[in-house]
Amino acid sequence: MSQTTLISRFIADARLEDLPPPVVGAAKRGFLDCLGCGVRGAGSRAARIVERLVDDAGKSEATLLASGGRRASVHGAILVNATAAHALDFDDTLTAPAAAAALAIAEARNLSGRDLLVAYALGCEIASRAADGMGGWDNERGWHMMGVAGGFGAAVAAGYLLRLSAEQIGHALGIAATQAAGLVAMHGFLAKPFHSGRAAESGYYGAELARHGCTAGPALEGPRSVFRAMGGEESPPLAKDLGRAWALLRSRLKPFPCGRLGHAAIEAVLKARAGAEFRLEDVASVRVRVNPRAQYLMGEPEPKTGTESMFSIGHAAAAAIVHGRVDPEHFTDEAVKDAAIAKFRRQTLVVPDERLKPGQAVAEITTRSGAQLTAEVAVQKGLPENPLTDADVRAKFLGLAEPVIGPKRSVEAADLVAGLEEIKDAGEIARRCG
Repeated sequence: MSQTTLISRFIADARLEDLPPPVVGAAKRGFLDCLGCGVRGAGSRAARIVERLVDDAGKSEATLLASGGRRASVHGAILVNATAAHALDFDDTLTAPAAAAALAIAEARNLSGRDLLVAYALGCEIASRAADGMGGWDNERGWHMMGVAGGFGAAVAAGYLLRLSAEQIGHALGIAATQAAGLVAMHGFLAKPFHSGRAAESGYYGAELARHGCTAGPALEGPRSVFRAMGGEESPPLAKDLGRAWALLRSRLKPFPCGRLGHAAIEAVLKARAGAEFRLEDVASVRVRVNPRAQYLMGEPEPKTGTESMFSIGHAAAAAIVHGRVDPEHFTDEAVKDAAIAKFRRQTLVVPDERLKPGQAVAEITTRSGAQLTAEVAVQKGLPENPLTDADVRAKFLGLAEPVIGPKRSVEAADLVAGLEEIKDAGEIARRCG
């Protein structure tokens, strides 16, 4: 039996009872995280640009996040909400397409929280397996996993909620595969959040086309697979231990709104800054040692826009020095021009160190008297070995959502997600966040 068939049957037959309790908990954390990123990201320039493309006059099927109650077609809501969820670079860089597709379809079809929960968990699982098959997060071929693998997650979530047969789900995955794209070259540009919107749209179209009879070739295995076309092996083991080993248990939710490879550096600077001897006016220089790949992908020394600053370790370190925290407002055009941040950005030296693994960093703050405050991060927060907790994710969601939709609706939305399997109408979550 082909692995496409194995995967498709697994998805078509899945029920909430098939998900182990730890997977259910991880799915709730992941979905709440995506939701918060989407609510806050809805006001971003990237999301607004995409929203202008959605011409849904007369359509009222699904809610656009943080829009004052505006509704659109399912397709329009998926495209805009998925773009918004990635706009701050605060999401986990893979699962927003599955979340956006599942939420819009569940709302439009009056489906339950149980349905939404299973669809999201399955979408995350297959998207993660597809990403691994394309070289993983650290692939060296220049593919951005959000755009390339995210569409598989959206296709799975949509296919499950549209009640596709196993055969139709296989075609949906093939149609998603033939649309897979997303370049690391877009890091620092407004096109990058569109990777998420486009992936979500591709997956949804894949499921809808399959529902209406569109067929697809064997894209997940063999000499013409999407993995082979992208420079990898022909048939990576996508179905291995399916239903027994869950990717959601290795989630990578972010504590900071910028490129993940800069997070260890931020943590190290914040730890060094927390010393009792620290005084901002005494700082003479900052030296941060990071894994060479982190410097390669996030080494922009003088970003000119907020989007570029999300991929500048120097900027992130400077914001951490000045403010003692790193939040979305520190990666805006205004923050890039802020005199204090700009000053410390120039005083910060980022040094690649081959002795450090990804997720590790060392920060050294030198004072004008010559004293040195040093801190090391062995495993950055947010990696599977040091994950965000339920409390971390709820606090992150409330911090993102409250300035946009207010404390009452934010708490209500968080509570709805916490009890997702008990909700009869999953669309109530979207309406609370609209």
